[in-house]
Amino acid sequence: FFSRTFFFNMGPPSFGKGKGKGKGKGKGKGYAPEGPPEWMKTVGEFMHTAEDLMVCKLILEPIEIPQFNAGIWTAEKAQIGKVDDVFGRVNEVYFTVKTSDGVSASSYKKGDQVHISTEKLLPLFRFTRPPPGKGGGKGKGKGKGKGKGKG
Repeated sequence: FFSRTFFFNMGPPSFGKGKGKGKGKGKGKGYAPEGPPEWMKTVGEFMHTAEDLMVCKLILEPIEIPQFNAGIWTAEKAQIGKVDDVFGRVNEVYFTVKTSDGVSASSYKKGDQVHISTEKLLPLFRFTRPPPGKGGGKGKGKGKGKGKGKG
């Protein structure tokens, strides 16, 4: 339970488009740089470079898809870069990594493993199953009902 003084100290309620706390112009989400994740999984193997990007093959079993802009790390928890794109077939997934400043994609060799935070992976069914309740089935139409009035 809250005390009565708690509610009196909250100030007037804000309704509609009034000036509320924390919603001013020019205040976007400030993204703090992420530190190394506490829990990581080996997500892929480096294949080759393409236009300053690292192309990696997903090696997770069961297949989980990395989120866009998720940090990619070495086994020693040094950041390599961020996921730029995910592509390929459902059973053969690839992703590209845009390297961070000071990291060269050409410094890695084929087969080098890359890692990702366990919190930055999405299950495969999010991309393969249709959303529930969308499309299909019969809708309730107006149909032919009894007429109104005399006749």
